[in-house]
Amino acid sequence: MGIEMLVEEFRRLLKLIEIEYENSEKKIVISKDTQRLTLPGQIYENLKKGTTLSIARWIIPKLVEAGLVEREEKSNDLMFLKQLEWKEKNNPRELQEVSRYFYLEMKQEYERDPQLKSILMDIISLRLHKIIGFAAKRIDPSLIQNLTREEEVLYQTIRSIVDEWLRYVSPSGG
Repeated sequence: MGIEMLVEEFRRLLKLIEIEYENSEKKIVISKDTQRLTLPGQIYENLKKGTTLSIARWIIPKLVEAGLVEREEKSNDLMFLKQLEWKEKNNPRELQEVSRYFYLEMKQEYERDPQLKSILMDIISLRLHKIIGFAAKRIDPSLIQNLTREEEVLYQTIRSIVDEWLRYVSPSGG
């Protein structure tokens, strides 16, 4: 398998994670009384302002656009990211806990607030360094805590490459 094929397979796996994320459910709060709301596979009637629903993420922007749900403003993102950056720097042997789809969530936030870019890039770099170190040490994935979905795929890919390389260069075959 050429490197291009490996990269293409990696992209395909990341795209599947993105689809998984978009189809995962998120709680929303209805922002105005609504007689009828038709969603794929579900019809809601007589919804009152403040009603909480759990729906697929891909539907939320359409509901925001229709004025039925307010965009979730995350005022603590900058502070949260600064704290996360500090924890990642000061705990070099472990990944800090983040949401399962951290990168996809932050990608959306970054589009709304470009000042997050520098801190986010530091966090990505710190976490990437740790993941590469775990793969080089051939740590069993079940022992690594706090990997996001994207990081799981990255780790498995790097680990497979490291394992194969070690089989090739090692006198005993790895």
